[in-house]
Amino acid sequence: MENYYNISWLEQDKLHKTSIVKRLFYFFIRPLLSIYASQFLSPQTLKILQPSLILPGRGMPLETRRLWGSALCKIREATILVQGTGTGWDVISWARLKPRKIIATDLFEFKDSWNEITYYCKKILNVEIEFYQSPLEAHSFLKDESIDLCASDAVFEHCQDLKSVLKESFRVLKPGGILYATYGPLWFCAGGDHFSGRGGLQNAFNHLLLDSEEYMKYFVSFLQTNEDFQSGGRYVELDLFSRLSTQEYCELFHEIGFQIKDLILQLDPKSLVFKTELSEIFRELCNKKTNKSEDDFLISANLVRLIKPSRIY
Repeated sequence: MENYYNISWLEQDKLHKTSIVKRLFYFFIRPLLSIYASQFLSPQTLKILQPSLILPGRGMPLETRRLWGSALCKIREATILVQGTGTGWDVISWARLKPRKIIATDLFEFKDSWNEITYYCKKILNVEIEFYQSPLEAHSFLKDESIDLCASDAVFEHCQDLKSVLKESFRVLKPGGILYATYGPLWFCAGGDHFSGRGGLQNAFNHLLLDSEEYMKYFVSFLQTNEDFQSGGRYVELDLFSRLSTQEYCELFHEIGFQIKDLILQLDPKSLVFKTELSEIFRELCNKKTNKSEDDFLISANLVRLIKPSRIY
């Protein structure tokens, strides 16, 4: 890959800002969107997952997600752990909530942007930031039960050992602490490898339908020379995928000891179109992946709020 990343942290922050008008619109329309989207999932899936909300693609702007993610804790007194921060641009959106402190980590170091963001947040927002290069499953520099809120966006789907990451999150969270996470595209939806779909809709499930040799031919033919470090091409090269369905994520949360406070499902418009317009290929997909339900191929993302239970004496 030629570029470490193609867009600065400041540009990323600007791109993710949403107008107050749009946020208000989504606030009022979300219940209706959920009713509409629920028709695309089976009663069995709805019964098993019991989602708080179902979104047909969009409906939760970044600012809304931040307020939703922090609503269960006293944010002004909180220490937030931002997991998988990348360039660190997402730290700014948390810093605007004025927490006591933010600790942000990533497997890879983005030293220049981290230094700039630390300075920006201290000077403009008066929030203390600490960045660390560290695997998400090994935060030895953090004490047990020292974090009020663990937060991540677009991270869990890239964890090869998510169980260890969740165990570490559970360790550092205070009793009653919150884990907020949004993750997707999920492995089993269209473009679940962050790559399939290049070259046309008919390729959207190539990561599930093609054998390894055919897939690599497809991958090489559509790989671009200007891919950055956080692109689909790079994720495929490093095989950074958890390969879990929504139900498997939820089962893992329970196994670690978390309680699921809220689960929001996001459907993939591309997957829905694929199911309708390329029904024969979709049926082939279902026949090949018999251990998955049709709904697994339609759900593109999860938004969760998990609680670490308080001690019982």
